[in-house]
Amino acid sequence: MISDIRDILLICYYLYLLVTIIYLLLDNRETSATFAWIFVLITFPVIGLIFYLLIGRNRRKSHKYKKYQQQERRCLNLGIETYIHQQEENLKRLSAQDDFVTRRKLFELLYRNSNSLLTTNNAIQLFYTGKDKFEALIADLNNAKQFIHMEYFIWRNDSLTEQVKNVLINKSRQGVEVRILFDIIGSFRFKKAYIKQMRKNGIKIYPYDNPHSFITVHSLNYRNHRKIAIIDGLIAYTGGMNMGQEYIDGGKRFDSWRDTHMRIMGDAVCLLQSIFIASWQNTTNEKVAGIKYFPQAKDVKSYVPAQITTSGPDAEWSSIEQLYFTLITSAQESICIQSPYFIPSESIYKALLSAALSGIKVKLIVTGKPDNLLPYWAAFSFFGALLKAGVRIYHYQTGFMHAKAIIVDNEICSVGTANMDIRSFQLNYEVNMLIYDKTIAQDLSTHFDFDLTGCRELTSEKYYSIKPLKKFRNSLARLFAPIM
Repeated sequence: MISDIRDILLICYYLYLLVTIIYLLLDNRETSATFAWIFVLITFPVIGLIFYLLIGRNRRKSHKYKKYQQQERRCLNLGIETYIHQQEENLKRLSAQDDFVTRRKLFELLYRNSNSLLTTNNAIQLFYTGKDKFEALIADLNNAKQFIHMEYFIWRNDSLTEQVKNVLINKSRQGVEVRILFDIIGSFRFKKAYIKQMRKNGIKIYPYDNPHSFITVHSLNYRNHRKIAIIDGLIAYTGGMNMGQEYIDGGKRFDSWRDTHMRIMGDAVCLLQSIFIASWQNTTNEKVAGIKYFPQAKDVKSYVPAQITTSGPDAEWSSIEQLYFTLITSAQESICIQSPYFIPSESIYKALLSAALSGIKVKLIVTGKPDNLLPYWAAFSFFGALLKAGVRIYHYQTGFMHAKAIIVDNEICSVGTANMDIRSFQLNYEVNMLIYDKTIAQDLSTHFDFDLTGCRELTSEKYYSIKPLKKFRNSLARLFAPIM
């Protein structure tokens, strides 16, 4: 009797393995992700299956999220017809710059993989501290006349957000439209009383993508990691900083917080507005349309060519991953990267190795004081070959390194919300700005060099002195990198 039950269970297990492997193979993911899920599902049959159903299913195949793709395309065309017609003219202006071949290639890439338009009438102010950024943001919020749109991964309950809440309530009482989206996982500590008070005062605030629906519960691993604020369609903010006091003083865990954020005026604001409106419509079904939301840029005489690109689990292409790959492979002299986490895809990893081996100066700053141990450990498993190829790797020690930037040849740069990791490339909703401007790139490069003074370099000698048990731990963490 016991033998029969054992045989039945064994047959069921083999059938489970067969069905699981066939299903994952038909999913046609990257090989590393497929093997990672096969390992989890075989090693932990019950828990692994539950884990997969909750966070592992391929969102791109869902009818709902194919609809999201179409809706985002429609919203990207909403109110920006003028900029669509200006593409050829803007490209001609860009052609006057040095190394136009590289710029043309980058433009075509983002235009084709994410409908990213090239705008040139822009003024960009960079912030390297939360204090400077939030002082500017709060001042702009106080000056809002018509509407405020905000979309954040993390929205804390602390002294900073209390101040922001009071400003938003005051503006709402003055007749300013206020719409806010937050991520349900990133902002899981958001108190209901806080939200209730906002709504009571006329503020529309919702968790992105209705997380209480059945289909969203089965896609908890796909997070809205974007940070966007738009004031009257004339000023926009985006970059690495969420809504929290720790971005100003480091919080309870860190002495300080190093990040990069941007204040944007000009034509690019309309593109960020389109991205927010798509997210808003996907969440609330409210259509936000009209010339009021897409005013013509005023008092901006600065020529800064830039494209804004988005990526997400329902996007047709991994546009930001492709952007990073093309930036790395187009470098002629130097590549400087800042990212708190470093778990590159196979293509990015090989591109960095090839760049370093071909004599390009490659420098990488990652956090030396982690807030999440698993990706911190996994990163070490990539460092050995990179060091051998000539990449210089630095661990930031002054505080927590949260900046997300890449600078190529001190001429072109990208700043945004995407980390240099698989989660940002494939699992999160992200937004980055590609900037074709030497002044901005050199400003970022100057601060990169300053950040190096607060870093500890990981040399080959230090790397190879890591004990075998820790190396095994790091390699084990890397195994789960594609599904983190």
